Amino acid sequence: MTTYGIREFKARVSAILRDLDDGDDVIITRRGQPCARLTPVREITDDKPSLRSLRGAMVDLPDASYEDFLEIKSLWRPGAPPSDEA
Repeated sequence: MTTYGIREFKARVSAILRDLDDGDDVIITRRGQPCARLTPVREITDDKPSLRSLRGAMVDLPDASYEDFLEIKSLWRPGAPPSDEA
C-alpha cells in the first residue's frame, strides 16, 4: 500500500493508476491524514446477480415477501446452508 499527499497524487495520477493496475492499494492523505483509498477493480467471476438487483426485482413480484428475500439472500452468503423450507 502506497500513500500520497493530494498534491503529489495530482502530479502523478497516471503513474499511480498504473500502480493500481499492478494490484496495489493507494491511500490519499490531506494534511497527513488519510482521506481516501483507491483500490484496483477486481474482475467479478461470479455470475450471480447482485442482491440489490434481486431486491429491486422482488418489488415487482406481488407475492414476494421479506422472508422470500431473506431466503434468497442466504444463498449469497458463503457457507450458508440452503433453507429446507418450501
